[in-house]
Amino acid sequence: MSDPISFADLEVPFDQIPTKKTTGEFAKNIQFPCAKCAGQGTVSGGYLRPWKGKCFACNGKGFFMTSAADRAAAKGKRILKKEKTQAKNADKTKTQVVEAIGEAGYAWLVGATWSEFYQELLGKAKQYGELSERQLAAVVSGYAKQQARDVVRATERAERTASAPSIELVRIRELLDNALGNSIKKPILRCGDLAISIAPVTGTNAGSLYVKDAGNYAGKITSEGKFLAVREARAEVGTELQVLAADPLAALSAHGHKTGQCSCCGRALTEATSVKLGIGPICREKWGI
Repeated sequence: MSDPISFADLEVPFDQIPTKKTTGEFAKNIQFPCAKCAGQGTVSGGYLRPWKGKCFACNGKGFFMTSAADRAAAKGKRILKKEKTQAKNADKTKTQVVEAIGEAGYAWLVGATWSEFYQELLGKAKQYGELSERQLAAVVSGYAKQQARDVVRATERAERTASAPSIELVRIRELLDNALGNSIKKPILRCGDLAISIAPVTGTNAGSLYVKDAGNYAGKITSEGKFLAVREARAEVGTELQVLAADPLAALSAHGHKTGQCSCCGRALTEATSVKLGIGPICREKWGI
């Protein structure tokens, strides 16, 4: 039962007398002006964008019946509740998918960021708690197709590796390692249209050498000396690499004589001895040629 109105209350206007008390210091009939529209209920675009419309923050009323702090607290509770619900639904979905296609299948589904369809399915599952029968069937079918593709690709990769030309890496690797040891951070060996560099030691191709042809990626030389070309690479690239590996000095000198540029740094050869050898004097020292 609300407190009776005392005579002291008659000293203030009747419409300002609180009708119900809240847990805080404010009464529920107090209006809190909207900060977005300054209590006007409308917003405008200013001088450069002369438009005017209803304030979407307060829905055109110009005020709220709760304070900004109360609204922020309520929003935080809604967000927390939603996050808990989504986490619970995600666990239910994982259990459902794992029972159907296993842990590996679930990992594939979560990692299928390339598919808007699968990501939408996961979003719906977080919202409703589980996949429908048809949705689960689509996931099972998609994973089976992915496994079949993986088998085909693995077979093709094994065949490509078996038939790939072998490159004698010892001397080429020595030259690149010499350059690294002499403070050349990213050494590149140039011969004709080919450019050979070292793959990052922290990547999946650590120990391999990257090969570019006329500036385009042509493939890699594995640590076992196999040249795995991309489909777009010229058929002659493997042969040219074998010629370079057989006698690096002769191939690099021929490159310098033909292009007038050092095969190690790419700069123009100007000094007489460098022009004769096809390699610059500093590079001869740092690369150990």
